[in-house]
Amino acid sequence: MSEQYLSAFAVDGDALLRTVGSGEEAFVRAALDRIAPLTAAHRLLRATDPAEVEPALREIADGRLDPARPGGYGWLLELLLPGAGDTLGAATLPGRGWDELTDTFRAWGLPALAGLWTRPWPWPDAAVADDDPWPFPCFASGAELDRVQGELAGFDTDRIHEEPELLPGGDEDAAEEVEWLVGELLPDWTAGARERGRGLLILRDGGK
Repeated sequence: MSEQYLSAFAVDGDALLRTVGSGEEAFVRAALDRIAPLTAAHRLLRATDPAEVEPALREIADGRLDPARPGGYGWLLELLLPGAGDTLGAATLPGRGWDELTDTFRAWGLPALAGLWTRPWPWPDAAVADDDPWPFPCFASGAELDRVQGELAGFDTDRIHEEPELLPGGDEDAAEEVEWLVGELLPDWTAGARERGRGLLILRDGGK
């Protein structure tokens, strides 16, 4: 069965961007040192090998992002985000179509939430930017995150059950998971990021 995996982090976005071209050996070593404990805790969505990761990390530290790197750099965020902020939580949503929630959120009058769901993490080098990266790191901070929190606080979750045609794949069976996402997970993660004075980054990945 297909699934969508979510990991949420309260992140200092500016600090994370400053790692690109920082030249810091400590940045590389810290990320490599996280592989073993994160793997043991089953918190990595993708199998990660130090020999594969180290060259990509050094490209980030040296500011030499390679547009031809297979898979880009988004898959490294699992290792980088714990060093750039706090882990807020994780969740697994069953089935497909969760990327389609952008249109659902807009139909429900939640434009800021739709923006969060569809806005990828902004790598500073346009040459490696990807409008549809995978895993998909979506990010909001500052006033935009405030708007997301306000929309979630004012949303009537009864609409989820009243408008099943708007759910992923038009599947009414997804209503409980959508209510969990919109009524519990996202409000908790948004509040957690704001309490820490940081942005919210949600890393979305899929599997079978």
